[in-house]
Amino acid sequence: MKIDRLLEILILLMNRKQVQAKDLATNFTVSVRTIYRDIETLSLAGIPIEMTRGRSGGIRLMHGFSLSRIPITTKEKDVLQVALQNLSTTNFPEVALLMEKFQALWDAVEKDWIVIDPAEYGAPPERNEIFAMMKQCILENRKVSFIYYNSNRQKTRREVAPLKLWYRGNAWYLWGYCYLRKAYRLFHVHRMVDAVITDYFPPSFEESVFEAFRQQAVTPAPKLAVHIVFEASVYYRLLAIFPAEILRIVSDRIEVKTEIPKTDWLYSFLLSFGSDVQIIAPESLRLEIRASLQKAVKNYE
Repeated sequence: MKIDRLLEILILLMNRKQVQAKDLATNFTVSVRTIYRDIETLSLAGIPIEMTRGRSGGIRLMHGFSLSRIPITTKEKDVLQVALQNLSTTNFPEVALLMEKFQALWDAVEKDWIVIDPAEYGAPPERNEIFAMMKQCILENRKVSFIYYNSNRQKTRREVAPLKLWYRGNAWYLWGYCYLRKAYRLFHVHRMVDAVITDYFPPSFEESVFEAFRQQAVTPAPKLAVHIVFEASVYYRLLAIFPAEILRIVSDRIEVKTEIPKTDWLYSFLLSFGSDVQIIAPESLRLEIRASLQKAVKNYE
């Protein structure tokens, strides 16, 4: 749409000292003549734009121009900017363009006082394509069909009425009504493959349904009282998990007595220490970890 192009041209001009008409034409896939008409439209709307000819010429805004008409304090700008920077760490698309618009509208300078890098090594760039598809399906009430792999390695074809994208625990999930299970379900976005948009579904979703599901999903898992001993060499890893005051040094080893939620994370956490950990109690956990290790050993016999 022309209005979208006019706004984006204005944002580009506010973020750059000068641009060439041919570069704008290439960026928006229109002719140079169309760009000149757009510039004329912006000028008639009161935007102070200067155009100069020659090799070093181009299109630029008059010095000091700003669209800032919103009464907002410097502190509030900083809070909004940090919020956008935090959102960018989730790899959600369109945040970069939103950040560029923010900086132009309020003449903000990005402050690199914090760096968060959630990048997955080796993750294909195509992963972001699923976000665009999910956004379209949610906003246009379109079903999506995909092959899904659950945590038990089971593969099923699902058709879902997508209702929300949910960022939880450093991962993106799709929440919606699953026609196979005839119930609301949560799907890990990166376990969805061969996704295709299918039929329209009538909007009948109530926010209270999601809130009830969310409350149930975040209910803490039952805790398990554990007594674990670690080798001193892994002390640095334990500091990232446990409060320093519960890490007791006993005979050059680290003893931990605490309660830990009994989830899949507990097992992968303990197994990741290999021979640097010994479970003292409970006996049930000792037996489960031993069985997992014996099963792993058989893969190398």
